[in-house]
Amino acid sequence: MTRRAQQPITIRSDRAAHRLALLTRGGRSQASVIEEALERMPLPKDAESELRARIEAILDQASPASIPSMAAFDAREYDEHGQPR
Repeated sequence: MTRRAQQPITIRSDRAAHRLALLTRGGRSQASVIEEALERMPLPKDAESELRARIEAILDQASPASIPSMAAFDAREYDEHGQPR
């Protein structure tokens, strides 16, 4: 891609502009320095899929045998007259 076809990069931080100037003193282009820095950064995780995976891991630990039936729950929580224990 030609230089004119590339989108310009605006750096609004004085600290970042100074750091970029230091990194390009050796003849490297600003674009290569920025590309290298961006490639080193981890991509953000998809929050929804991470949450879904955590929920599924919790559900996998709960076996169907550990969940009482409604009759077993009623017998445990209520007496023979339907009153709470």
